[in-house]
This record gives sequence, C-alpha cells and structure tokens, in this order.
Amino acid sequence: MYQIEYAALKYYNNIISEECLYIGMLFHNLSTGKKEFRHINNFKRFQVFDDEADVDFIKLYLEGIRQEIAVNDDERFSVAEFSKRYVNEMKFTSPVRIDVDEGENYIDNLTKIFMKFDFKQEKRLSQADERKYIRRILASTNIEFSSSKVSGVYEESVNFDYIIGNVAIKLFSFKEKDGGRIIPSAKQWAFSAEELKDRYRVVFLYDESDNTPNMEIVMKILKKHGMVYQINEGLDYVLESISQYA
Repeated sequence: MYQIEYAALKYYNNIISEECLYIGMLFHNLSTGKKEFRHINNFKRFQVFDDEADVDFIKLYLEGIRQEIAVNDDERFSVAEFSKRYVNEMKFTSPVRIDVDEGENYIDNLTKIFMKFDFKQEKRLSQADERKYIRRILASTNIEFSSSKVSGVYEESVNFDYIIGNVAIKLFSFKEKDGGRIIPSAKQWAFSAEELKDRYRVVFLYDESDNTPNMEIVMKILKKHGMVYQINEGLDYVLESISQYA
C-alpha cells in the first residue's frame, strides 16, 4: 500500500471569476518519492473556455511544470509548498492524501476524474470506478460517513449517495440522457433538499451535461435548492465544506 498526495491545477479566465477549467494534476507518492505532473492535451476545449488566451504560451507553461517535476529529486518536496507559487489565473487545489494499492494506476485514474474531457469516452472511468474514487477522496478527511439513507419530514426514506459531516451528496449521471426525462427526478430531489436544508447541506454532483433547454431546466431546479457542481469541482467544494470537522 502506498500513500500518495495530489493537487489539481485550475485555470481561471480572469482573477475574479469563479469559473475554472482543470488543466493539470500534480502527484507525489509519499512512499516511493515518485513525482509526476500531467496536463491537458485537448487545447481546443481550453480555447473554447478562454478564446482570448495565448494557447501556445499555456502549452509551454504546462510543459515547463511537467519538466520541472520530472527532474525534481528533492527529498523534502512538498505539494503544498510547490503549489504556493501559483496564484491569480492558475491555482492548485489543496493537497489531498489517499492510500492506493501498489499496482494501482492511480495517476491515470485520478487524472480521468479531474480532467475527464481530455479523454475519449471509451477511455474514461466507468461509473463504478468513478464512484469508488469519489468515496476514497471523501474518506481522506478521516471523517466518518453516516448512513446514506435518512428520513424525510414525512418519515419517508431519502437515499443519498454519501453523507459525511453535515454534507449530503447525490450523484447524477446526465451522460447521453434526455433532459426532459430527468426533470421529474430533479424536482423530487430539489423538494427533498429544501425539506432537509436545516439538517444537511445538500450537494448535487453530475458527470457531464449539455446545453439543451431541458437540461438547463434541470440545472435551474437543482440550483435553487442545493449546490450543483460537476464532479471534479464539486469534490473540492465538499472537501472544503467538511474540513471544519477534521
């Protein structure tokens, strides 16, 4: 078993924006000393996110980080200290430590969580593997999970995917789904979130979405009664939210 530490690099198209794109992953195997930095290769998507950015400069900048990490042999290396150098448009998330099996391809798998759309669909993690990593990342806080089944105000069962601290998480898979068919489920979960707001901070996480009118309706319904994030960004929000309990 290895203990590893990682942080994700986020790019903001301006320093006051909350919108970001995950463009890199920094890994440090604390057991072996191995360090690696992975960055996006799909720069078409990057250019859509920020059509004013100098893409060639960003490519060189990211490759510079990769090369710097590749030759770093400092035994005192710290992801947290390295991350402090990056401010303004590029920022690393807070480091997260998890345990992984020695034969586990944790670099590929975690990169596929945070930079999902840099991979073709057939190369992405399965929903089951994605959920496994989500639970492991949440467990890194050392806060015990509560039962994911809670009672609503009418004593009905409400089944979340995870409850940790005072945060209740429901995962949605919108991949290749008809938004019109999801609207009733979104209403049901929005209603439950509203009823439980005094007990839990409800967070809705989703894998991927499109901009169809029906899917925009789904998002509006969920956002009115809970916090809504794509999985990679949502994990950061949840970890920050429950850090007060650690």
